Amino acid sequence: MRLFIVCVVILIAFSASAVNKQQNQPQEQHSVNQSPPNSPVTVIVNQPSSPTQKEGSQAKTHNQYEWFWPPIWSNWGLVIVAVIAARAALKTLGAIDAQVVEMRKTGEQTDKLIKENIAQSMSMEHSVKEATRLASAMEAVVKEIAISAKASTESVATLKDRTARQMRAYLTVTIGGAVYQERAKNLKFEGKPNLINTGHTPAHKVVHRCKAAILPVPLPTDFAFPLPDQDAGTYVVGPQQTAVLNAIVDDFCDDAEVQDIKIAKGRGLYTWGIINYEDVFGEAHVTRFCQMLIWLPDEKIWGYYIPGRNDAT
Repeated sequence: MRLFIVCVVILIAFSASAVNKQQNQPQEQHSVNQSPPNSPVTVIVNQPSSPTQKEGSQAKTHNQYEWFWPPIWSNWGLVIVAVIAARAALKTLGAIDAQVVEMRKTGEQTDKLIKENIAQSMSMEHSVKEATRLASAMEAVVKEIAISAKASTESVATLKDRTARQMRAYLTVTIGGAVYQERAKNLKFEGKPNLINTGHTPAHKVVHRCKAAILPVPLPTDFAFPLPDQDAGTYVVGPQQTAVLNAIVDDFCDDAEVQDIKIAKGRGLYTWGIINYEDVFGEAHVTRFCQMLIWLPDEKIWGYYIPGRNDAT
C-alpha cells in the first residue's frame, strides 16, 4: 500500500513536469497560401511574431492553465509537495497500522482475559464441587469418628469394668472346721467356716456378722436366720488368703443329743452369716452364706450348703 502511494505521487510529479515543459516550448506558425491551380506554390514561413504578439500569446496560454498550475510552482516544488504528501500518507498509514496492531493486541488480551475468566470460573466450579464433596466426606468422617469415639468410650468403660471385675477382691465362704459340745471342757458347738479372697487384690474394711444354732433337719422353710446386731472384724483379707470365722451356739444342749447332732440325726449344727467389704476400686460388696456341719466317723468335718442362702456380689 505504501509503495502504491509513493508511485502515484511520483507519477503526478512527472506529469506536472511534462505539462510545464510543453507550455514553455515556442510555437511556430506555418501558413500555406493557397494559389489558384497550376500556379506556383508559395510557402510563406511566418516570421516570429513581434514581442508584443509573443507576450500576448504567452499570456493567453498562462491564463489558460493558471487554474491548474500556478506559475510559482516549479518542478522541485511539486516534488517537495509530493514528498510531503507521501510522508503524511505514510505517517497516516503508520498510525492506522499502529492502531490496527494495538486493536489486535487489545483483542488478543481481551480474548486471553475471557479465556482466563472462563478457566477461573471452571476452576472455581471444580473447587466448589471438590469442597462440597470434601465437606460430605468430612461429614461422613465426623460421623464415623463420633461412632468410633462412642465405641471407644464404651470399649474403655467395658474394659474398665472387665478389668475391675477381673482384678477386684472376691470373698467367698467355704466349709471349714467345727467344734462339738464337751461340757466338761466348757466347749459348745461351734462353726468355723473359711473366708477366702479368691480375687487378685485385697479386700478392705471387711466386717461380718455370724451366728450358729442347733436346728431341725431339714431346716424349716420359714426360718428367719437372725443375725447379731453388731458387726465384728474390720480387717483386710489379701488376695488368695483365708480368714476363719467363728460362730458359737448360745447354750449347751443335752449331752445325750451330742452324738445325734454330730451326724445331723433329727437336729444338726447350722451356721450362717453376712460379710461386707470394699475392693481396691472403692466399690462395696456383700457375701452371704449358710451351712450345716457334720462329723464323719473319722472325726473329719463335712458340710452342706443350704440352698438359696449362699451368694456374693
